[in-house]
Amino acid sequence: MFVKQQLLTCLLALSLMTFYCSIYIYPVSLGFSLPQDVTPKKDSSAASTSASAQCLDLNLNKEMDSLVARARQVFVTMPAKAGGCSMDEFAKRCNHATMIREFGFIEEDDQIQELLFESLHVAPIISSHLLPKGDALIRLAKYPSQKTLMIYIHREEGERVNSGVKQIADHMCKMEDGIDYFKNLYHETVVEKNATHCIIDEGSMVDLIAKRHREVGGGSPDILKCKFYDTVQENAPQLVFLNYKQIDKLQALLAKHHCPELLDELPIKKNIAAQKKKKTFMHDGSRGKGSVSLEDWLDAKGPVLEWALDIRSGASCQAKTIHMEEELFACPDEALKVTPESIERW
Repeated sequence: MFVKQQLLTCLLALSLMTFYCSIYIYPVSLGFSLPQDVTPKKDSSAASTSASAQCLDLNLNKEMDSLVARARQVFVTMPAKAGGCSMDEFAKRCNHATMIREFGFIEEDDQIQELLFESLHVAPIISSHLLPKGDALIRLAKYPSQKTLMIYIHREEGERVNSGVKQIADHMCKMEDGIDYFKNLYHETVVEKNATHCIIDEGSMVDLIAKRHREVGGGSPDILKCKFYDTVQENAPQLVFLNYKQIDKLQALLAKHHCPELLDELPIKKNIAAQKKKKTFMHDGSRGKGSVSLEDWLDAKGPVLEWALDIRSGASCQAKTIHMEEELFACPDEALKVTPESIERW
């Protein structure tokens, strides 16, 4: 009897040992599994579907057309060198105004309030550049309404800066012989020029770029900051981002609802690169490197230009802007409806 009990005890111990070993050493054999990482993983396909669902069709009688039709006021804003001059001219003619408003007027309280006194009906299309240190886009986003539509015209920043440099060069070559202010500002910058060519001192131009002179300043790093993205998330305005290359289609949609008499005159273009005929060169006399076309200079320096001069020192939330650009440029018409959910996804 005692031997039988001892045998049963040994069998029981052996069974328990086998059971525990099967759990901790060979979990698969008995159908058990060790604890796995339970952190929820983002469904990339779902995110991609959500992004594509925010794309807008810019053709007539499509999604963007409906947004424009419902809006009493359409605010079109943009950084420098993103089609703003063309849109300002379009807005002037569409609103039957006599003059274009001041550059960046939407940043000035007194000029904004003038909209209330000009006539009984406020202009339906309000177009303005955004200034580097302003917060007009944030202010607009704080007043969401079904009767207003915000359209931000976007341009990739490196490309925009290069265009700004070309604009400054063109301005130098035209204005150096002008009024005293420009003579003093540019007298050491323009080395030589004639009817077809203009040679600019490299060092002087780099100094102006570093100071974010004129069109070089006021890009998306100054505008699309964390504070702006947070404001959109908190207030959910009707907001559309549009690639600057699509402003011809935007003009057609706006004209359809607010000035159909302009449809046969579209697109309205102003201050575009194709209109500038003079060839510009950069000259480095101090190092004896001679002259090179401005296009070639920007092609060579462009990738490091902003970094070397620390142009984006005040930027924030650039990751969100990069993700936004990925979605915007992937849209067939490069138009994107921006919502709090969009920004959360970015």
